[in-house]
Amino acid sequence: MRARYMTREGKWQRRQFPFWLCIFQIIFILCFSLCAHFNEHALPDNKSKVYVNTDYPLFQDIHVMSLVGFGFLMAFLKRYGFAAVSMNLLLCAFVSQWAMLIRGFLSQEFRDSYSFTISIEESNRVKHCRIMIADLSCTPILISMGALIGRFTPMQFLFMAFIETLVCTGVEYVVITMMHVNDGGRSLVIHAFGAYFGLAVAKTARKVRVLSKRGTIRVVGEDAFDDNNSETDGVDHSELFSMIGTLFLWIFFPSFNAAVQEPEDARIRAVINTYLSMTSCTVITFMLTSLTDRQGRFNMIHIQSSTLAGGVAIGSVANAILQPWHSLLIGGIAAIISVFGHTHIQPYLRKSWLSVTDTCGVHNLHGLPGILSGLCSIVIVVVYNPSYYGDSLYQIYPYFVGGDKNGNRGPWDQAAYQFYAIVIVFFGAVISGAITAQSGFGAS
Repeated sequence: MRARYMTREGKWQRRQFPFWLCIFQIIFILCFSLCAHFNEHALPDNKSKVYVNTDYPLFQDIHVMSLVGFGFLMAFLKRYGFAAVSMNLLLCAFVSQWAMLIRGFLSQEFRDSYSFTISIEESNRVKHCRIMIADLSCTPILISMGALIGRFTPMQFLFMAFIETLVCTGVEYVVITMMHVNDGGRSLVIHAFGAYFGLAVAKTARKVRVLSKRGTIRVVGEDAFDDNNSETDGVDHSELFSMIGTLFLWIFFPSFNAAVQEPEDARIRAVINTYLSMTSCTVITFMLTSLTDRQGRFNMIHIQSSTLAGGVAIGSVANAILQPWHSLLIGGIAAIISVFGHTHIQPYLRKSWLSVTDTCGVHNLHGLPGILSGLCSIVIVVVYNPSYYGDSLYQIYPYFVGGDKNGNRGPWDQAAYQFYAIVIVFFGAVISGAITAQSGFGAS
């Protein structure tokens, strides 16, 4: 009788993943059928050509970053490369639908009419429901996945994505919409949140489950992810695939930081500042990785990861920086922090009392540079005179004195809110990640 019971339990364990996927997709279809509709530019007999020609290229760039860039970046583990790329695709498809629903339910349009618009283009009326924004919402989940890849089952990743998307969107709504914080490139609410949520889950989850490229699952201990363990090593072709992911992310990062910027001059600044920051970051990373090796060789982990830190670090201020050398300086600092994280902080986190295993080093690429970006936003709002921005000021800092929102903030007041945002994002990510792991899904 016991054997028969275990057999049934084993069958359920094998079949619960497609079962829950089916349930979620049915719910999504029902919600879209009841609440969502296309905007007028997607309906027949409309003559507009502006929106697809301007916003769809940015949407494509973000799409490539999410599917190709992040997917291949996590393919360096020789046993888990296929799992990383395939789960990356699944989570993008799942989260984009769930994020569109959440943002639609939070929009003013839904509060007024109990329905919301699905759109590509930029519009104050439908900005919460744009598919480009939903694509951005995939990024924190993919970042958290990077801290856990090789240790969680597809079922665990699915429920983590469901919960994290809900919490992350809520935190973003508080920080951006209610507090009027400038985080144009979403370095805080996407990169920092995703990194620390994933690390909190990694710390709190009690069992380590390994999904191999053959789809088999094994429960192992944390020592399986030591530096000297061959399971987490890369081979030449897996390192090459990971480098390809780095190149895709490097190329399209300016589009990522510019996607939601307003007005047009802020979007142009975001592209230029991101590019400058990443060039500086790349040069400093190559310098540091050679200096940290006794024989002067390049460390591929640094090249694959730290060269991208400049794009993360500039995100919160990409729309606000008016001097090119400021972008170069931020990129250089990001490289120093990221390489130092790889060489010193990550080994300490794993071997100290914290005992946090970060599979892909998301703390060094997204966590630390994301916090740096938040700190830079505090400095920039104080250093720059508000008069420098002209009419763009109230779209970058909506609650400044004299704007349409009748705000009462000056530079120091805004700096305080920028600091509060860092605190909210960090503790929100850590606490929600720990609760998520303790809720039972981590041991399922």
